[in-house]
Amino acid sequence: MRRKILIVLLSFSLILFLLLVQNSFSIELKYHSPAEVSNFLKDISNKYPSLCSLSLLGKSSGGQKIFCLEIAAGRDKVAAEKRQAILVTANVEGLHLPGTEAALALAEKLLSGYGKDKSLTDLLDRKTVYIVPLLNPDAAAIYFSSVKYEKSSNDHPVDEDNDGLIDEDGPEDLNKDGLITMMRVKSPDGRWIIDPKDPRLMKLADSKKGEKGEYQLYTEGLDNDGDGLYNEDGPGGVELNRNFPHDFEYFNKSVGLYPVSEPETEALLKFMFDHKNIALVINFSTENNLLNLQQTGQARVGSDRVRVPRQFATFLGLDPDTEYSLKEIMDILKSMNIGGGMEIDESMVATFLGLGPAVTIDRQDMPIYEELQKEYKDGLKEAKLDFLEKRAKGVGKGSLVAFCYYQYGVPVFSFDLWQVPEPKKDEKKEALTPDKLKSMTSEEFLALGEEKIAAFLKDQGAPPNFSASLLINMVKSGQVTPAKMAEMMEKMPGRKSGADREENPEAYLLAYSDNILKGQGFVPWKPFKHPTLGEVEIGGFVPYLKYVPPAAELESTIRFHTDFCLKLMFRLAELRVKEVKAEKIGPDLYKIKVYLTNDGWLPTSTAQGRRALTAYPIRARLKLDKGQNLIAGRPMEIIPFLGSGDVRQLEWVVQARKNSRIKVEFWSNKLNPIETVIALD
Repeated sequence: MRRKILIVLLSFSLILFLLLVQNSFSIELKYHSPAEVSNFLKDISNKYPSLCSLSLLGKSSGGQKIFCLEIAAGRDKVAAEKRQAILVTANVEGLHLPGTEAALALAEKLLSGYGKDKSLTDLLDRKTVYIVPLLNPDAAAIYFSSVKYEKSSNDHPVDEDNDGLIDEDGPEDLNKDGLITMMRVKSPDGRWIIDPKDPRLMKLADSKKGEKGEYQLYTEGLDNDGDGLYNEDGPGGVELNRNFPHDFEYFNKSVGLYPVSEPETEALLKFMFDHKNIALVINFSTENNLLNLQQTGQARVGSDRVRVPRQFATFLGLDPDTEYSLKEIMDILKSMNIGGGMEIDESMVATFLGLGPAVTIDRQDMPIYEELQKEYKDGLKEAKLDFLEKRAKGVGKGSLVAFCYYQYGVPVFSFDLWQVPEPKKDEKKEALTPDKLKSMTSEEFLALGEEKIAAFLKDQGAPPNFSASLLINMVKSGQVTPAKMAEMMEKMPGRKSGADREENPEAYLLAYSDNILKGQGFVPWKPFKHPTLGEVEIGGFVPYLKYVPPAAELESTIRFHTDFCLKLMFRLAELRVKEVKAEKIGPDLYKIKVYLTNDGWLPTSTAQGRRALTAYPIRARLKLDKGQNLIAGRPMEIIPFLGSGDVRQLEWVVQARKNSRIKVEFWSNKLNPIETVIALD
């Protein structure tokens, strides 16, 4: 009996161990420095030499290496570049360290799962995954330095203040706490005031409310170049996630002299254009384009209808005050034979009319994003991960995501992985409002206690003599009811308006620091004698508070997001020959029909990819042997694209002998090629 119990216990322990192994990461939950990222990639490529290889993508402005991990099984049979591919990028800002960890975890999940998980095995047998886990090592290195400060630019020297000097006025750790925070100093031309709700927070003075600024705010440091400005020309740099070509912001030094001016962005784009098999891009960064579908600006080309500039409208016989679809304008141009027989598309029309770059998701692609957005949000809810759409950052001008969708022309999905959690209502002290007061009984009001009632009175701007103890005694004696009290407060002259009670936009950060980080996210203001500003106070939020949570908080979100990304990979377009028919219509004469379908969830190309002319059509090529002749049809048929489940019929008439065979090949740059052999009976 004891032996049976022992066997049961051992079996249970084994099952528990396997479950723990299955649901945990084999990589250490920590933030990897650029050097550690490189070592991790080298180690994992040595561990799985038959599945992956490591290549140098390029070097950063600061000379640090940027690696790309290529993952594909069976490369001795089908070269990695000949397969449909997925590109995974991370941390283009440099301060989004969770992105790097997610990319490393995804690599480890793919490699360790091969041969054990059927879906992962099939994925790597048929597709290629390229992973670039750290695009901005220059900025990422600051997190691991002795003095931390937030930086999203590379180490390219830039004269940001136009004084002829370069990188001469950066921040200094004046109070020697290892953090660059803020300095607040009283000034007659100050724009800031101390928030009356919490003296740790600052808020811009609102003159409409009679507020007068008292403080100026500066990042911690000195005026090294004596120009009256502080830390305006620090080390670096160009913001890489604004250096890509689409909707680039010219004449802004922080984004580069011109698109793709930086070695990091140039290396990535060269890789992408050298690998035209990339059909999907997954990005881990501060942008989340599934929670926030907002793109780089107001819709122009991508909108359903546009107005034609007056100088062109007159020429085309159109009303400049009426909106037309690009197709309507395109048809008019074709009817006027403008273009000399050249094929006119919507992109050419937009360029001709000077409408600027597309800045919104194409209406034909939007249902895809909306469906995935719903699935993503439902998944977050099920996984109990707190994400707020209002805090999700959309796609910015000149960003990697904008380039991938609008110019490279592939589906791209970007995830920020983590947000500072929203404070609970009791943390925000919003339990009591005048409206709630009206519906309360006297007993319910007294049960609140003196502390909550005092906080409510302070929030409402009640005068000092209108104290919590006074109200409690009045309610106890029956002099006033909670409803009557609410009416009195609404008529009170000094009562704050709704606008006056607006919460400081940084209050949620302070609540996170206080309640989750035990105060470690905020440096209390302390006096400091500044050599040029005089008496100042140094303090404020610690660097990376909004982007880098404690590493222990990453496991659940990385597990969810890597699983979601794998689902996206499984949904890529897949060509399949659904049916083949060969009908004999005469001596050695056959009518051949081939039905081609897309078994994938995603279309074979995006509408934007077709507009940008970066998505190749599907080419169906009929291969005839010696003695076989094409009688009707074309040897090369072009199929623009196939949506999910679409079927396209192709038909040929060929002269061939009985019992011979004919081959048809299907190919496009972002799809796995397939072929079918037709037997002529």
